[in-house]
Parts: sequence; C-alpha cells; structure tokens
Amino acid sequence: MDTPRYLTALREQGTALAEAAEGRLDARVPGCPEWTMADLVWHVGEVHHFWRTIASGALADPEGYEAPERPDDDHLTEWYRDGLAETLTVLTALDPAAPRWTWAPRKDGAFIQRRMAQETAVHAWDARDAAGGRVPLPADLAADGVEEFLSYFLDLRRILGLPDDPVGAVETVLLIATDTGHAWTVDHTGSGWRFERGAGRAACEVRGRASDLLLALWRRTGTENLGITGETGAFATLIAAAETE
Repeated sequence: MDTPRYLTALREQGTALAEAAEGRLDARVPGCPEWTMADLVWHVGEVHHFWRTIASGALADPEGYEAPERPDDDHLTEWYRDGLAETLTVLTALDPAAPRWTWAPRKDGAFIQRRMAQETAVHAWDARDAAGGRVPLPADLAADGVEEFLSYFLDLRRILGLPDDPVGAVETVLLIATDTGHAWTVDHTGSGWRFERGAGRAACEVRGRASDLLLALWRRTGTENLGITGETGAFATLIAAAETE
C-alpha cells in the first residue's frame, strides 16, 4: 500500500467509526470490554490528536505533550470528526520520508500514516461491532495490517525495551490470506519472534480472509472463520504473546 491509499483508508474508516457511533455512545464495545462507544470515540480522537501533533512537527517527541480535554458526550462525535479532518490535512501534507519520532525502529512520516490508517480501521470495526454489525475490513488494508502487526506488535516488548515474557521456542506458523494471496511464515527462536514473507514449511497452517486473520491477531474475533491445521497450539501461543491492549 502507498501513502494515498493509507489516507483514503483513514478517511473512510474514520468516517465509518463516527457514523457507527452516532446515537449509540452508551453502547458497550465487545472488542474493548471496559469501554463504551463514547470511550472508543474519545480514545481514537485523542490518538489522532497525539500523532498529528508529532506529524506536524509541533513536538519533536512525546515530552511536553498535553492531551486535549475530553468533550462532553453531546459534542464528542463532532469533536472527533473535526479532529479526523485535521489529521487528514496534516498527514496529507506530511512527506512520508520526513524524519519523525515514533516508538518503533522506523522513524518517519510513513510509519505514522500507516499506523493511523491501521489503528482507525480496527477501531472502526469495533464501533460497527458495537452498533450491531460486523463489516469485514478491506482486503488490501487488512493484509497490510497483518504485516504491520507481525513487524511491530508481535515483538512489541522487545521493541520498547521491556523485559520479555518467557515464551520459549514456538513451532512455525504459516498465515495465508486466501483473498489476497499474501502469506507469512512466523516462528519464535526462543529469543524473539521473526517472520518472512511467503509460504515456508510450518507445523501449523492458518488460512482465511485477510480481515479474519487481522481481527484474530488483534483478538477481536476467535478462530471460527479460519482454517487451522497442524499444531494449533502454536497459533494460540502467537496470539497470546502479542501485546494487543
């Protein structure tokens, strides 16, 4: 995916989130059980606020960042929509190659553009789910989301310099997106997770639409829409090990 596609996805998914939330701010969010829809809207809006502050160059890093005051529920969705529009303006003007602070090894505008599209998409799915309808994510966006997840969130504790949770060696898992043709081979060496693009030999094979793979990795859904063969415990360990909060 390229920058224009990320920006289109951010606009579409961000708008879908707002539409799902309208008139339902008291609804519980199954994907984030401690939240109401209002909490979800506030969270995504505040995340947008933080990253556009970094993206614009107003702050070089999180030090000194001040979160906005949370609007009351009567004005929350309008505040979110205004922030989404401002975020799109900032990220459209951002050179993908421009150096920017991020928490990841990649420190440029492209990381932020991708991260905002992906986070907004998963939370838009949360909002639609809370509103009573599960809508699959676009296949290309979801496949890119799987790769982003494997790149940064599967080994997030190591990336952030936190103590590793004891995992031990894990049998190799092959993820196959049946609707896009993407495949990823994932394993744990005992000292860290790693993945390669493409279908390698694996003890466990997981097949499904890209959206179903991504939502399972983010623990939004179970494995009911996936075809899993071989050492199923390896995929369960992979999901359990990732930092998805």
